[in-house]
Amino acid sequence: MSRAPLTAVVCFAALTAAAGAATPQRDPSKQTPVYKWVDEKGVVHYGDAVPPQYADQDKTILNSQGVAVGAIPGKRTPEQLAAEAAQRKAEERAHEQQVLSRQRDQNLLATYLSVEEIEALRDRRAEILDAQARVTSQYLDQLKGRQKQLEQQASHFKPYNPAPTAPQLPDRLAEDLVRTTSDIATQQRNLEVKRQELEKLKAQFASDIARFKELKRIQNDYNNGGSPAAKQ
Repeated sequence: MSRAPLTAVVCFAALTAAAGAATPQRDPSKQTPVYKWVDEKGVVHYGDAVPPQYADQDKTILNSQGVAVGAIPGKRTPEQLAAEAAQRKAEERAHEQQVLSRQRDQNLLATYLSVEEIEALRDRRAEILDAQARVTSQYLDQLKGRQKQLEQQASHFKPYNPAPTAPQLPDRLAEDLVRTTSDIATQQRNLEVKRQELEKLKAQFASDIARFKELKRIQNDYNNGGSPAAKQ
């Protein structure tokens, strides 16, 4: 078999026919592979060896019937490698989202029998978060009251009192002011977190209810003679 690259499909057919005729009794997996590549002018070539000048290009491996059985990637630039890696990650994320979406649908149908059940669970969980937020808010009010008292006490001392005869602020009072102010900031953050959790909870349940209704409609349509494709 010639080692020179062959162009056009006719040459490929002749090449593979010759390979088959020369080794009619050989295991096909041990026959010399045929490569397919494209030159700089866009011309497709076939051959049992790739010329050195095309070694860095993508190559397809064909069997004796002309069917692609493998591929040899060519040399990639850093930009191409980065783009291919990003594409793979995007495909992986899309696949994961599809899997999670199917699992969510299965869980919705397996867990609930009606929209009312979903709403009841939503209300129970929302009440828990509401109660936690109320407790935090009440504690925050107490801290603010405590802060006001401490500020009134501190107003008699330097540096809050500009009078030359005003005594220095006692260390214990200063520490109480700092600690109370810090506690107020912490509880304000906690209260905001509870509010965000409540909004997230409501949004998630709203999404679940909408999807549950859609799944039930699809089931009903299918049971009433709708297209099986609607069940997907």
